[in-house]
This record gives sequence, structure tokens and C-alpha cells, in this order.
Amino acid sequence: MKAIRLAKPTDGSFVLDDVPTPAPGDGQVLVKVRAAGICGTDRHLWHWDESIRDGLKPPFTPGHEFCGEIVELGKNVTHWKVNDYVSCEMHIVCNRCGACKNGKPHLCANHKVVGIHQDGTFAQYLVLPASNLIKLPAALPPKIGAFLDALGNAVHTALSTELPGRAVAILGFGPIGAMTAAVAEHCGAGAIFITDVNDHNLSRARAWAKQCQNRGTRRTPIHVLDVRGTGRREAIETVKSSTGGDGCDAVLEISGAEVAVNDGLEMLRPGGAMRLLGLTKAKNVNINNYNRDVVFKGVDMQGIFGRRIFDTWHQMLALLNAGLDVDFVVTDECALEDYETGLKRFDRGEAMKVVLYPNGMPKT
Repeated sequence: MKAIRLAKPTDGSFVLDDVPTPAPGDGQVLVKVRAAGICGTDRHLWHWDESIRDGLKPPFTPGHEFCGEIVELGKNVTHWKVNDYVSCEMHIVCNRCGACKNGKPHLCANHKVVGIHQDGTFAQYLVLPASNLIKLPAALPPKIGAFLDALGNAVHTALSTELPGRAVAILGFGPIGAMTAAVAEHCGAGAIFITDVNDHNLSRARAWAKQCQNRGTRRTPIHVLDVRGTGRREAIETVKSSTGGDGCDAVLEISGAEVAVNDGLEMLRPGGAMRLLGLTKAKNVNINNYNRDVVFKGVDMQGIFGRRIFDTWHQMLALLNAGLDVDFVVTDECALEDYETGLKRFDRGEAMKVVLYPNGMPKT
């Protein structure tokens, strides 16, 4: 089969190669990949960034977002059949650690990730544990099924706090920030404040806001704020003035930028919710005014990791069934052979979500 391989531990070492088609083992299934999404993690792997390379052993096949059909069942697999349309929770957990035993397997201390610790989705076929599969509705387009893993991060982040009627700030309008905004708008947020520093992201955020304002009868106020230079202070003042001076009810931090974390804390009202999904490039984040912006405010602060297994998946599919619109996130679609074009556009910020089709482009 054809697969993209991270061939060696150097920058830019992805190659398209012919590799043996894997066979499912005990408790596993072989899945034919219909569509796979490129994620920020894949970009880090492509560049062999220091932040992600610990413990990884190339060569392997990257990719952890996908949808596809089961083509073969391994031994002792029940409740699944060939041709089932599926996606998968890509965190393989131990079921032994404290987090797993206390109902939080998404925080498993020993988890492994498909596409990082074992061969992933940038291939025509892959093997997965049957216990991690999620059945998808037949009506779900593959281009959306391709990135449910990332959408799950957005749903987990957004639904970790109250949304209906609340003023919500979303810091960063990359793919996951955009999906987080879509969830907040769909769930009836009272006002949405989006911040970014990238021209492409700001332009897409404004286009999405306009699309929302032109759709239906419910019109959530959406503010798109450029926080470069003096825009940082102006954004904080916009949030404060738009909320009667109190600040927003929730800040969903997606960018991973230290400056955004501090701005978000300043935007937040006393007793507000701070949700942190974005990963920083540095190991440490400095809080400018810890006493004022965290302790004295009584901030409800929570880190978000992955998806709650499997609560988030059920919520996400229910939201999609109820009309959650994330089509706008897909900006590029290409065959597996053209992965480099899509990856480079994603790397430059010109593309939001790039979807690959390992077994051929869908018929239009």
C-alpha cells in the first residue's frame, strides 16, 4: 500500500513510500482510510520539532485524524462487521493507571497515540484496536469525518464550561479555535470575542462571523480582534466595554501563546472560567499578575487534554446531527500523492484544515 512515512529524525523527512499492508491481530481491525486530516502535530513531526521528538522512533506513518471502512476483522472482534463506517479514539490507554481507574482514561499516564507511537492514518490502510472504534452515521461526509479527533478537542474545550447566554473569548482562530467558535455559536453563546495575530486567520474569522450573521434568526454578536501591537490593549478594553465592565464569562485559550494566556486572564470576569487547550512552545508560562488575575478573581482554571473517552465523541456526533456547521474549516482537499502541497500551505498558514484522500479523491 501507499503510505507517507516519517523516514528519519530530521526536518522535512516525510516521503511517500510503498509498504506492506498490515494485518489485524487479536482484538484489532483493518480499516481502509477514506479521508485523513492534517493536524498541527503532523506539522511538528514534519519539522522534527524538539517539542515533540522525545521517545519517537522513525520510521513510522504519521496521521491521527481519519474516517474509513472496516475491511477485515481480527481474532475475537465482536460487534463490528466489514464495511462499517468508523472513526477511532486515537489515544490507546492502559486501563491500569489511576486516571483510567477513576473514570478519566483521556488523562491516562501511559497512553500511546496512533500516528505518533504507532503507524497512523496517512496511508491507504491501518490497523486499530476494535475497542477504540466509533461508528459514524452514513450521512456524515468523509471530509468532516476526516478530522473528528480535532473537532473533539474543540467540543471538549467548549463544553467544559457554560455557553448559553455567556460571553466567551476564544484566543486563536486556527482550525481548533475555529471549531471551538462554531460550537460556542451553535450552543447559543451570548457574545463571542475572537483574537488572533495572523492575517489569514483574521480574514477567515471575519468571513465566518459574517456567515453567521447572515444565517437564521439567532445572531450572536461576534467580535474579531487583531491583537498585534496596540491591538492587545484595545481587545481587552473591547471585551470589558461590551460586558458592562465585568469581563467575559469564559476564556477558551487555543493559541498556546504566553501573551494570550495573560490577556485572557485580564479579559475574564471575577469567578470566570479559563480553559487551556493550547500547547506552548516553551515549558514555562509566566503570569504577569498572578494575585490580581488569578487568586483575587477566584478564576476557575482547567487544562484540557484530548477528548473525554467516549463522552466527547457522543456529544460531538450529536452536535453534528443537530446542525453544527464546521464545513468552513476545510480549505484544502488533495490526494495522498499531493500531501506536500497541502502540508506546505498548512505550514504557511494559507490553509486551515487540509484533508487527504489516500485511496483516491471522492467522486463529485
